[in-house]
Amino acid sequence: MNSTATYTEPVNRIKQRILFDDNLDNLTCLCANWEEFVIEISEWGIYKLGGVDFDTLTTEDIAKLDQFMKNQNGYEKEDRS
Repeated sequence: MNSTATYTEPVNRIKQRILFDDNLDNLTCLCANWEEFVIEISEWGIYKLGGVDFDTLTTEDIAKLDQFMKNQNGYEKEDRS
């Protein structure tokens, strides 16, 4: 994902926001699916990412985000410093 691109599809806007925030990115490695991720970040007071309110996501969007979480799960990050 490009950090400077403007994505219009809600799923891509959410994924871009996650991938370019270390805290959110690290959390995706621990969550098995989108529902778990939303529960965790709601404890931080986050109810939307990339300007997308989670309540507006369709079943298809959630399925795509579940797959994204599955792909991230257990992924070992390189040290960026």
